[in-house]
Amino acid sequence: MKQSVTMKLIKDFDIYTCLNPSDYRFGVIWQLFNTRFEPKKYLNWLYDNQRIGTGNEFFDICKKKETIALYDRSGWLEGEEYLSIFPDENKRFDMTYKNFEEILLQWEELRVSMSETILIVIHEDNHVSLETDPVIIKEYQDAGYAFDIDKTVNQ
Repeated sequence: MKQSVTMKLIKDFDIYTCLNPSDYRFGVIWQLFNTRFEPKKYLNWLYDNQRIGTGNEFFDICKKKETIALYDRSGWLEGEEYLSIFPDENKRFDMTYKNFEEILLQWEELRVSMSETILIVIHEDNHVSLETDPVIIKEYQDAGYAFDIDKTVNQ
């Protein structure tokens, strides 16, 4: 089943926020799409055959044989947030090299255009897509895949 999460631009700060709670898969993907993220840095890493892993304090990205593995490094310990030292296989999301490259290139374009709403969609085959077309976003909302933006913003 497809799943999606909606990101809304906060114009005063030029950042995106997630409107609906989600699981670790969206959390680690969403980390890729914050405004401080540098897609070119990760594209250079992707094309470098000598480097296997990269990331930051919130996520790890590792090249596997046929996929890119994204690991969420955050967690909870007695009510406090902590960052794990080792990647948790239970918080791993795999995607193809090609899909990883596609979303990095698309995000680079979106960072410039600053679309008001972006929908991150995880398809059945773990393919990730970014949607900005209001008609497509509405279709996902009507199908029950996404959070209703209007109800959240107007409350």
